[in-house]
Amino acid sequence: MKTLFRTIALAAIASLALAGCIKHEPYGHHTNPGPDNGGHHGENTEDKLVLNERSDWSISYVAREDWENDDGSVEKVEHFKMAYKGNGYYIVRMITKENYEDPDVYNKDAAAFFKYESESLIADAKKDGVNFWQYEDEVFTPKITDVFFNRLRSGTWIAFLIELDSKGKATGNYAETTFTLTQEPASDSFSKWLGTWRASNGLMGYDLKISRIDNNFLYRIDGWECLQTPGYFKMDKVYLEGEFYAPNGFLYIRSQFLGSYEDTDFNHGTVDELFMGNIFDSKGLTIITDEGIDIAVMVWQGEKEAELQGAEVKIDTGQGEYETTFHSIQYYMWAHSDSNWYPYHDSVPELPLTMTKLADTRASEAPLAPERTATKASIHHSQPKAGRSSRNSVAKKAVRVK
Repeated sequence: MKTLFRTIALAAIASLALAGCIKHEPYGHHTNPGPDNGGHHGENTEDKLVLNERSDWSISYVAREDWENDDGSVEKVEHFKMAYKGNGYYIVRMITKENYEDPDVYNKDAAAFFKYESESLIADAKKDGVNFWQYEDEVFTPKITDVFFNRLRSGTWIAFLIELDSKGKATGNYAETTFTLTQEPASDSFSKWLGTWRASNGLMGYDLKISRIDNNFLYRIDGWECLQTPGYFKMDKVYLEGEFYAPNGFLYIRSQFLGSYEDTDFNHGTVDELFMGNIFDSKGLTIITDEGIDIAVMVWQGEKEAELQGAEVKIDTGQGEYETTFHSIQYYMWAHSDSNWYPYHDSVPELPLTMTKLADTRASEAPLAPERTATKASIHHSQPKAGRSSRNSVAKKAVRVK
C-alpha cells in the first residue's frame, strides 16, 4: 500500500477484470453458491447471518480512470470510495445485478453472498498457509478510503463493503451501491481482431471466430480444439474470452474457469472445465494451474496476419523464479473425485501459430456475443501491463504430468 494524498488499496491478484458469482478453487474448495448448496440458510438458525446495512457507512463508484504503472504505461481502472468505522476487517465484493437476482444463483440473498465470499477467503488463506488478514491488498482496515479494481465489463453491478470478524467470517455489517457501466463505441484497433482466422503451425491448427463481448475490452473466441477432422471431443459448445490491450493493440488470452458439469463420458463425477497453459522441459509436461494469468497473446504481423505466441511467465519454484514462455494452451477438466487433471485432446498445436484472417466482421454489424456468467471481479494489481514483456505473470501453482 502507498499514500497518494489519500489512502489507496492495491492488490496483487493477477486475475481477469471480470465479474460474477462463482469463485473457483481447483484444490478441494469449490461450492455452488446457489439455492441448492448454500444459497439459503434459513433451515439452520444457528448458521443464519443477520444483516445490518449501516447507514453511517458508504461505498460509491467514482469513475473509470487512467492508472499509470511503474513502467509508465497507462491502463483503465474502476475507482471506488469508501467511508466506514469499526474495528474489524473489510472486503469489497462485486456481482452483476443479473447474477445477484438470478433465482438459480443468489436470488437477492445478500447473506448467502457474504457467507460464500468470506468462507472462500478463509479457504484460500488456509490453502496458502497464511491468515486471511495477511492478504493486505484485499482485506482492509478502516484507514483505507479508496480502492481501484481492474476494468469491469459493461452492465449493472452491485458493490458490497463487507465487514469480517477476527476469524474472517462475515459479521452482517455492510454497505452497498448499484452502478451501471455503459458500452463504448468500438475503436478501429479493437475491431481489427473481429472475424474468422486460421491459426496453424503448419502441422496442426484451428479456425477461430473472434466476436465482441464488450467493446474495447473483451472478445469471445470460438473454435479452439474444434478440429477439421472429427475427434472424440469437439469443443464447439465452449468458448474462450480474450482481452484487448489498447496500448499495443494485442489480444491476450488468460487461463480461465469455464464452468462445472457432471461427466458421464468417463464417470469422473463433478468436474470443472478450465483453459490452462502448458510448459515443456527436459522433465516433461507441466500444467500451470493458476487462473487469471496471461498464457497466450495475439500479436500483429501485418494487415491481415498475426501470430499467436505463448505469453511470458515467471515460474515460482519456492526456491526462486525463472522465466519462460508457455508452449501450448488447451482445455482441461479437473475431477473433484480424484483431484486429477484430464485433457480433452492428447495433442494440441505447439505455439507459436501463424494467424491468417479469412473474413472480416465489422463491429457495427456484429451483435454482442453472449458473455460467460461464471467470472469474477478482481482488485486492481500494481504489476505493469504495458506490453508483452511487461505483462508477464508469476505462476505459483503447477502439476507435473508423469
